[in-house]
Amino acid sequence: MTTRFSCLLCAALLGLSHCKKKEVTPDDQLPPATQTGQNTAGCCVDGIPWAARVEGLFGPTPISAQWLKSLTTGKKQLSLLFNKAIYDKSHVHAGTSLYFFVPDLRSAGTFVLDQPANPQLASSNPAYGKFTFGKPAPDQVLLTGPQATGRLVITRFDSARRVVAGTFEFTAREAAGTATVQVSEGRFDCQF
Repeated sequence: MTTRFSCLLCAALLGLSHCKKKEVTPDDQLPPATQTGQNTAGCCVDGIPWAARVEGLFGPTPISAQWLKSLTTGKKQLSLLFNKAIYDKSHVHAGTSLYFFVPDLRSAGTFVLDQPANPQLASSNPAYGKFTFGKPAPDQVLLTGPQATGRLVITRFDSARRVVAGTFEFTAREAAGTATVQVSEGRFDCQF
């Protein structure tokens, strides 16, 4: 019985010695929480640091922030898109993106992300957040809503200098499934 216990203990220790926490590269570290238009964004996705970045010349931009008047509602809408497109396709977040929509942004404040949203209906949505896994195809889209809530806090909104900055956290859920993603410690600092 002691021999069996010793063998099991050795096997467990050998297995644990092969477990290695993935090191965070400098490119994946969270950017500092600034408010000066640095065009940075980052967060933790299911506990793993995630930073907006794109490798290569041809691809999406890492940061896109727009504050535009809606043709249907006449209100100024904020759209934030943060992309991560990197060469290392084995990385769990190699082809992912974060998106936020605020239907009527007039000043800094807190926006609760707890209403159902349909990204296909561009301007008639409430404030919402979205996380997209771009691999494997087709895209896996997870949204905030009544069962997956969060918040977007805009700490600086300067329409004259065209800077928007803030923090965010949310849980997003797949519309037709059970998959979820937990986004925490989010921060962004963008020019629009």
